[in-house]
Amino acid sequence: MLATGALLLTVGCSGSDGGGSGSASPSASAKDNPNLLLGFRTWLKTNDSERDDALAGHALNVSLDYRSGDRDGVVEVLTDYGPWGEAEDQVGPLAKAFTTWWDEDPAAGSAHFLGQGGKTAKKAKLYDGDKPSNLLEEFRSWSVKNSPSSERLTPHITELTIGYGAKGSGAVTVSTDYVTHKDDKTQQNVDALSEAFADWWDGDESAESVTVTSEDQGSHAERRL
Repeated sequence: MLATGALLLTVGCSGSDGGGSGSASPSASAKDNPNLLLGFRTWLKTNDSERDDALAGHALNVSLDYRSGDRDGVVEVLTDYGPWGEAEDQVGPLAKAFTTWWDEDPAAGSAHFLGQGGKTAKKAKLYDGDKPSNLLEEFRSWSVKNSPSSERLTPHITELTIGYGAKGSGAVTVSTDYVTHKDDKTQQNVDALSEAFADWWDGDESAESVTVTSEDQGSHAERRL
């Protein structure tokens, strides 16, 4: 099993507030729901707090974002709070609950909580240890060692994002700095990267597809995972 699977299964492994009889543990909830949004919502609903139950419906999407040159990843949590300046006052309890659930997992260093329209309403620290996990760098390292044809391609990857919605498994997007009209091999390159990524992902159930794109969106390659 590649590092991705182990990483995603450890997210949300903190203890329950209530601990009442009949409640599933947060750890079990996360493992039963590799989709991070559903794992977080399940954890909220297995707590005994009525406030936590209400919070679950305000989280609409969760994504993990890794950018070239960054030390670690960022979680973005899209909410329905707002509009305008109201989101900053409303999002606090959800941000606190998410930080508790994340439990300092090294998969991301911080979380951005977005209100209606996608504006960041609040930021929170998730992990500041000395060994962060960075899926972009892990994929690059694997490609160099295991997919020689991709060695020259991996420096062109600029971002790796895994998005989780409420309607199924996650979807991965890998962005590159290739520009279609400047390189007649761009399509060939993004095809090769998508194949390498699928090999690296190795059947992990936390996402079902990957799309590799050029910077200008003129070329893309999609694969099932």
